[in-house]
Amino acid sequence: MKQKRPQKSVRIYFRILSYLKPYYRKMLLVILCNFGFILFSTLSMWMIAPVITVMFNQPIEQTTEAPQQKVLQESSNPGVLNLNEWLKENIQKIIPRGDPIHTLQWLGIVIFAAFLLKNIFSFVEFYMMTYIEQAVVKDLREEVYEKIIFQSLNFFHKHKTGDLISNITNDINSVNVAVNRSFTKIIRDPIMIVVFIVILFNISWQLTLIAMIVLPLTTFIIRKISNSLRRRSKRVQERIADITSVLQETISGIKVVKAFAMENYENSKFRGRTKDHFLAVIRQIRTQRLAGPISETVGIAVMVGVILYGGSLVLQGNSIHAEDFMRFLFILFAILEPLKSLTEVNNNIQIALASGKRIFDLIDEPIEVIEKSNVASIKTFNDSIVYENVSFRYNPNSDMVLKDINLEVKKNQRIALVGSSGAGKTTMLNLLPRFYDVDSGSIKVDGKDIRDYSLTSLRNLMGIVTQEVILFDDTVKNNIAYGVDNYSDKQIERAANLANATQFIKELPNGFNTIIGERGMFLSGGQRQRISIARAILKNPPILIFDEATSSLDSESELLIQESIENLIKDRTVLVIAHRLSSILHSDKIVVLEGGKIIDEGLNEELLERSERYKQLYELQFKV
Repeated sequence: MKQKRPQKSVRIYFRILSYLKPYYRKMLLVILCNFGFILFSTLSMWMIAPVITVMFNQPIEQTTEAPQQKVLQESSNPGVLNLNEWLKENIQKIIPRGDPIHTLQWLGIVIFAAFLLKNIFSFVEFYMMTYIEQAVVKDLREEVYEKIIFQSLNFFHKHKTGDLISNITNDINSVNVAVNRSFTKIIRDPIMIVVFIVILFNISWQLTLIAMIVLPLTTFIIRKISNSLRRRSKRVQERIADITSVLQETISGIKVVKAFAMENYENSKFRGRTKDHFLAVIRQIRTQRLAGPISETVGIAVMVGVILYGGSLVLQGNSIHAEDFMRFLFILFAILEPLKSLTEVNNNIQIALASGKRIFDLIDEPIEVIEKSNVASIKTFNDSIVYENVSFRYNPNSDMVLKDINLEVKKNQRIALVGSSGAGKTTMLNLLPRFYDVDSGSIKVDGKDIRDYSLTSLRNLMGIVTQEVILFDDTVKNNIAYGVDNYSDKQIERAANLANATQFIKELPNGFNTIIGERGMFLSGGQRQRISIARAILKNPPILIFDEATSSLDSESELLIQESIENLIKDRTVLVIAHRLSSILHSDKIVVLEGGKIIDEGLNEELLERSERYKQLYELQFKV
């Protein structure tokens, strides 16, 4: 198991990096800028030592003026290019050796040019990487949203809304860290460290070996901290998802919260979630911030040892020149920064991996309702809807909700489904537009399995009005016209008029252009329902589905809704679930469900004579 986790982490990280592919040209520019930064950063650091030498009235060290020193340098790395000596030889060609002030001026120009070019490369690299980072975040966020929006309804039963929101916001922001700076630092910092170490070896292999003892110790520290950080990062993302879920549930159910005077309870619950998140973040930051200081402290301890040992060699004057020793110290101090940066990069990667796993688990979750390739498109409804031996359950571990359902609905028939709560009425209607797919059997429209039609064309045949009306924070006009193209204002007004909605719409501040608030909060229940019916009328579908559309309304509103429904259902095929039997007594067929099965069907008078279950429902409704 211990071997599988790193492999899995590597796969997640490389999958994150795969989102960089569309921007490979910009990435090449970023990499080139990084090499430019390494080159001029090394040069700018290397050039500081000669300045100090000149300022203390010492001649700049030359490769030919100290034979004993040259022998020592050559013997330190036999057969290897001495980068330190190569730099000296080439710098000597451009730096005059006469007047110290003149020499210092030239050194200043070279150092300024090196720092200027270093910062130009750094700016271009940072700007381009920021562009790529934001583009990748945009692409990833759009991919996650697209995957969510095309999932079946069962997907939303399994996932909390708060968790999904957290995936799209917080998790992707965390993954952003891996794309933002870690990728370039993984390239730049190791190369810079190698270049610095080569120069250090060129100067003095003895001092370098003493300094190198920090690397195994630092690696051990980083590994320990990384394992802890991955666990803590996962907990942080889980805690922020908990906060988002509580927030979403409380705001959505604020009316119930206030009705039961549960403000203090919800406030206490939210405080508990925020406290859990606070503690998780503190633990994560504590672990994250320990890595840099510990690594730096160990490095400084080694640095002090180098200063003591190297300083004694300089003072003895027999193995290293003072200028080279200063250069050694500057570069050794400089190497601590990329080492510390790599530690932070590793920490950021661990955070990104924890979030990346959550995101990719979501992306990889299979879509249950899949549209086949080369499916047909159905334009009109001409004959019938047939349920053939349909069985269904919501997940493999649950009981069957529907069992061997057989039902035929002819064109322009009005079919009513009745039965106790949990009998399977809503599930049966939800299978028709393929909100879920049947486990066995089939549903056919005009003799063809609905799985052989495109989802868009199938659902365009249907208008759905439910008890829970979903409206958007938009105008009345746009809510009525939702999902309908090429409409006119006259068509919208006609639909509103048939839905008995025109009068209250005209009384709104801006009429049809009034913003109705999130979920239509500025409207009453009856008004929202009439907007929903107007939406169905404008869509003008041949098949209508009503799922207890009037069950939560008062009598006056129900009369208006019933009249609206009568205007809507003329010359259409209608499947209806009604809370009040009075609204379905004149249906062409009443289907009685119990325990997921159809136990009887027929007209009202026929069922009263032969169906005990229907008779019970009827007597409960009308108190006979």
